[in-house]
Amino acid sequence: MPRELVLGLCAGYFLVLLDVTVVNVALPQINSELQAGQSGMAGVVNAYTVVLAALLLAFGAIGDKWGHRRVVVFGFLCFFLGSVACSLSPTIALLVASRAIQGVGAAATMAGTLAMLSESAADDRERSKLVGLWAALGGIALPLGPLLGGLLVDVGSWRAVFWLNLPVILLALAPIIVHSSQPKATGRCDDQQPSRDGGLPESSHPSRARLAIACIIAGLLNFCVLGSLFLLTQNFQDDRGLSPIQAGLATLPALLPMPFFGALSGTISSRLGVWKTSGLGLIVGGVGLGLMGLTVSAPSLWALWIALVVWAIGVGALMPAIVAAAMHALPQRPGFASGAGSTARNLGGAAGVAAFAALHQVDTGVLMAVSGLAMVAAAVVCLRAQRQRGQVPSVPVTATTADGSFPRSRPPLSD
Repeated sequence: MPRELVLGLCAGYFLVLLDVTVVNVALPQINSELQAGQSGMAGVVNAYTVVLAALLLAFGAIGDKWGHRRVVVFGFLCFFLGSVACSLSPTIALLVASRAIQGVGAAATMAGTLAMLSESAADDRERSKLVGLWAALGGIALPLGPLLGGLLVDVGSWRAVFWLNLPVILLALAPIIVHSSQPKATGRCDDQQPSRDGGLPESSHPSRARLAIACIIAGLLNFCVLGSLFLLTQNFQDDRGLSPIQAGLATLPALLPMPFFGALSGTISSRLGVWKTSGLGLIVGGVGLGLMGLTVSAPSLWALWIALVVWAIGVGALMPAIVAAAMHALPQRPGFASGAGSTARNLGGAAGVAAFAALHQVDTGVLMAVSGLAMVAAAVVCLRAQRQRGQVPSVPVTATTADGSFPRSRPPLSD
């Protein structure tokens, strides 16, 4: 796969994440101008993430059957139109509806870009590295989002954060259109894979169980991450009196380490396995989130910034590993696996924003500390999945080959 095409696909994920973090910084001004209220601000975030989560599986399945490149091109075009509509919205109702249009484009973009990368991988190790690159380059949106959003809101208005999407879309779409070749979609919808040695197919029930675990962990991750960021950006502006650009700068310690450790996660996963890497990321991220709960109300920002760095290291390592775990589970159906994992992440993010917004009267530090404990508890599940993965016995095959001998049993796939 050409390098510029890989970068274009990674830019699709960048675009999806950019519109989460960049909008968070603009929420107070949207509330002031459009009289959105707490429910309206949550709606601006959730109209995007709920539609995104609802359509990911559908676009993944469509891509498996008709080709992921077509899905990606449709997604970019839809995102373009939704961004224009957002920037021109005169009321909170129209803004929420326009965000839903963006969500449609984001669903097609996220499912298709990851599936195209997964299809191009020769094995699980290469898939881990490509997913790590996808997550790392896409993760650059996390530190840039609040910074660019704060700058645009300070210099212009909240509408400028949506105009920002347009050049990103055009730059990402160009190499995808130019490089029209892609792996052919097989349209395979069965639940079995032929064995490597030509024996009877192996049931994918263990793979589906691992996919389900990966989806649950990914949903919990976004529940904690987006819920915490929702409260954190409001804490910086409403409680500490920071301007939008100052609030964006204040979140950088939480976001800058994520792309670096996202890229490193692919290398670590290829050696330790995706489940063990996910477990380590959950532990570090959970400890960091607990420290954030203890320091979010401190007069000085320095202690909170240290906690944010610890949290970002864990999340940065966890995100690519748990995405790769989902893709490893069903490599013969990358669209479905991509859609399932992305659906879980976005449903978790929407639930996190809604829950943290509903519980805004509860102490912010308590909410963050409880979320940190949940992440540490989830690490136990990942480490158990790693051990079970290593203990999967070879699958005996009772049929004979053409010459009457018994074929070898199929060894388990490596992480």
